[in-house]
Amino acid sequence: MKKTSRRQPAAMRTTAAAFPNLLAPIAIGGVKLKNRIAVAPMQEFMSGYEGEVTEQTLGYIGARAKGGPGLVTSGVFLATRLAAQFPMGRSMVLYHPGHQIGPTLYAERIHYFGSLACAQMSPGLGRQCTPYDPDALAPAPTADLPYEIAREKAFDAFARTLSADGRARMVTVGPMTRELSVAEIRREQKEFAGSCQLAVLCGFDMIEIHATHGFLCHQFLSPLTNKRTDLYGGEWRNRKRFLNELMEVTRYACQGIPVGVRISAEEHMEGGLTREEMVDVARDLRARGADFIHLSDGAGLEESGHQIPDADRAEHMAEHGIAFKRDLDVPVMVISQHDPVKADRDIGAGKYDISALGRQLLCDPEYPNKLAQGRAREIVRCTRCNICMLRGLAGMYVACPLNPELGREYLLDRYKMGAWKRGEDVIPKSWDRAKMPALEKKPWWREEVPLLEECWRPFRGPGPR
Repeated sequence: MKKTSRRQPAAMRTTAAAFPNLLAPIAIGGVKLKNRIAVAPMQEFMSGYEGEVTEQTLGYIGARAKGGPGLVTSGVFLATRLAAQFPMGRSMVLYHPGHQIGPTLYAERIHYFGSLACAQMSPGLGRQCTPYDPDALAPAPTADLPYEIAREKAFDAFARTLSADGRARMVTVGPMTRELSVAEIRREQKEFAGSCQLAVLCGFDMIEIHATHGFLCHQFLSPLTNKRTDLYGGEWRNRKRFLNELMEVTRYACQGIPVGVRISAEEHMEGGLTREEMVDVARDLRARGADFIHLSDGAGLEESGHQIPDADRAEHMAEHGIAFKRDLDVPVMVISQHDPVKADRDIGAGKYDISALGRQLLCDPEYPNKLAQGRAREIVRCTRCNICMLRGLAGMYVACPLNPELGREYLLDRYKMGAWKRGEDVIPKSWDRAKMPALEKKPWWREEVPLLEECWRPFRGPGPR
């Protein structure tokens, strides 16, 4: 295994008391996290060919939970039958009761090691997928619009690979797309809401709607990928409609359960989504019942330099947090803040509320425990070499040159569950909080054609309204 240096910050403090903000508890929608460190949702490329949860996946997530974070967010679950036909590499699925055992074991593994479990649910990947049928048209907001990756916008390690490897370039152009009909959109929204109910039945404490990184929800928002001419395209209010409705139906379906949304703070592409527009989206989501906003960044595969940020591209995330917290009264999570000293200082300054870590917790899942135990100097710092991501893009599971256990945790007994422990909840706590209406009833959510109470265009004429 390739050796990579372990970097430590110049003035790392070593006692737990030195991180009073990062280790402080916080509530999300009435559910209390023991600290403000979250495992960010990552595609670890360990699920089965048909999206089943594997023992390798369970060992991996057990190691992250055992490391002591307040919250563990799952890798993405594709939450409709249509979405499951268009995965990206290998993605977990949850849209039918027959899928529940794997996700139940997933949530139980997290709880067994003392963390709360959040299911990241996706209505689909849209144009950013690798369909099993190479001739299949990917369902997306707009037809005939495949993605195309330019080396300039890729994260550094991938950009270097593209320069040298012709095989790697096969993923730089995506599948052709077809436009989702309005009838399909409404059917997918309803199925998605039912799948979120299944996640609650599996024992997950909260739901996160996957609306970032250029996937389906993001594609509806962006003028770069939404060229529709109906009520889901064109003007800004129409491009927001799909995600706003998805938030509404999920809130209706999972009453009593915290529901949040992961969005990109901006696109970093000419003509793309701005931070001001994404703050506006976050306000809409909060008005519809969102209990937290999880900020990532970038336009997705076509701008992966901010989706999988190098150090310089992650510096501004704390400033993004300030802009969103100014307009929201719910917790804001921010990604990729690896330095615990700076993260603690930024949380204390009110820049954001929760530090969501991805690659840093691949590299050293004991990061939260080491902070709590006064062993901060022992943290193995991620160098952002992105070997983990390159392996995944090549069809392998994630691995790390600094963590010899990553991807092989399932072979180690300390990450496995044992018999039920005294005090362990046989009936998940989420069942006590949840109120889930039967979605088969009609009308199940609201009238099909809602009445617009107020005109959204400001009055400009002479005389009274």
